[in-house]
Amino acid sequence: MKKITKLYKKIVFNIKKKTDLDKIKIDYKSLNDLFNYFGTDKGTSVKNPYDKNSNEIFGHGFAKFYEKYFDSKKDDNFNLLEIGTWEGGSSASFNLYFPNAQIYGLDRNFKFKYKAKKLRYFNCDLTNNSDFKNLQEKIKNKQFKIIIDDGSHILSHIIKNLISFFKYVESGSYYVIEDFNAPEYYNYLNDSKDSELFIKNILLNLKEKKSFKSNLLNEQDQKYLFENISSIDIYKGDTQFSDIAFLKKI
Repeated sequence: MKKITKLYKKIVFNIKKKTDLDKIKIDYKSLNDLFNYFGTDKGTSVKNPYDKNSNEIFGHGFAKFYEKYFDSKKDDNFNLLEIGTWEGGSSASFNLYFPNAQIYGLDRNFKFKYKAKKLRYFNCDLTNNSDFKNLQEKIKNKQFKIIIDDGSHILSHIIKNLISFFKYVESGSYYVIEDFNAPEYYNYLNDSKDSELFIKNILLNLKEKKSFKSNLLNEQDQKYLFENISSIDIYKGDTQFSDIAFLKKI
């Protein structure tokens, strides 16, 4: 039944009209302008994208951090992968901000609303082994200058994504984790039953190259991360829940 439901959603998704980013012109001065225009919570002033009946205006204010690391590479030709796209607002923003980059977005839902020549969307449930294997096959020969985890924010998912995707980051480039303290703020996102450290503590141990107890990151995984992470920078955005980390690959 689940397979039939997914097939139906996929068919509807493929025939549903999408906004063609190659045909729109937007007057913007910053990445934040794009985030706000497309309604992604990475911006500073957007209507709650997760509740259509809410008039709440908020935003994480992450644009200034992305610009700090990537503005100098704005015109470079590279690959960007975003884990967790929702309706695609941030993918659309990156598609325009990085005019020569190939943008890849993946999500388990079929809400993505945009299309462009250099924008590709993968429907993928990373907790489904078959889905994940299919994704690995599609990206096996690719390296990414930027990989962003803005997915489920469930603790185990954040940890598994790190070890699964960090290997795809180009040397000297970045793996970004957004809202990484969410499992600490929201109990329903902490699925570890106290068997795993919160991400802020994992990042501290990785930064200090200090081994730690984990059921998800074994000794070999930790060794790989110790040997391949050159720096970890952590920032606070505009709300209590706006935590973002930039992990640079050696």
